[in-house]
Amino acid sequence: MAMLSTQVKKNLQPTKAWQRLVKRVSSAAAATAETFEIDLPRDHFIHEIIITIYESTSKTTYVADELADDLTAIQIIANGNKYLKDGTASMFKQVMKINRRKPATGVYELFFTDPKISDAQPLPSWIFTSLVLKLTDNAPASSNYHSIDIVVVESAYEGQDLSNWKVLIEKYLKWQKFGTNTGEVDYEHEKAYKIYGYLYTMDDNATLSNTIFNKLKILGRKPEGELTIVDVPVTLLRAENNAEIGIDTLDTGYAILEWEKGFPAHEFASLYSKPNIPSAGTNAGLRVLERYVL
Repeated sequence: MAMLSTQVKKNLQPTKAWQRLVKRVSSAAAATAETFEIDLPRDHFIHEIIITIYESTSKTTYVADELADDLTAIQIIANGNKYLKDGTASMFKQVMKINRRKPATGVYELFFTDPKISDAQPLPSWIFTSLVLKLTDNAPASSNYHSIDIVVVESAYEGQDLSNWKVLIEKYLKWQKFGTNTGEVDYEHEKAYKIYGYLYTMDDNATLSNTIFNKLKILGRKPEGELTIVDVPVTLLRAENNAEIGIDTLDTGYAILEWEKGFPAHEFASLYSKPNIPSAGTNAGLRVLERYVL
């Protein structure tokens, strides 16, 4: 079965959709950070991938009070070089909140069928020659190991026309650092098909911060002229985000812009976020997880 909201969104039949545990992996050595590469199944539609991580002195126990938010990075890579998901683990926790899925400790959920993006379709996994989930953790405590469960939410292919099928891509392109600059700075975006969300990750010297930037503007330019798409204080944007999420609030240093019908980024010759730095930090930094369909 899939979660009820996914069943409703895609009109899934009870005998044609399911969850399955596809892999359990554990740390190779105690108290050591590691990168895990897990081959995902390639025989059905994939709606969601759910990752659960435990920290324990044992590699074989899976106990609720041992759940831990110990992943640092998550990627899904198709055919060796196509990045379908590429972000920090914390970014994907914020996406769960945006989609009104209250995150539990140690649980990370990746969406292809997205509750809020109508164009996002389940991933037809069989079209790829390889499909790898790549996870990086931090080092467990002394004598401890990490154990990780991977569950996929799948459904059967029932003759759907895949000729115009749209898949949700989520990735950030760069971690841009602005040193001790003040004033408005430039972060250039990829001009993808349709942007459904920009998740901003703001930091000062790698410490997440709500105040390192105080205003956020998006400016698009094309031969016919330029357009200011957004111009908003960061504090107000975060307040709007949290009011809409309702069940939870975004972590420190995060803010989201969303477009229900998709923002046509491809119409612009150049597209910039222009955050404003009110006073010099140690090293102001910005990463933007771009959520679009291709």
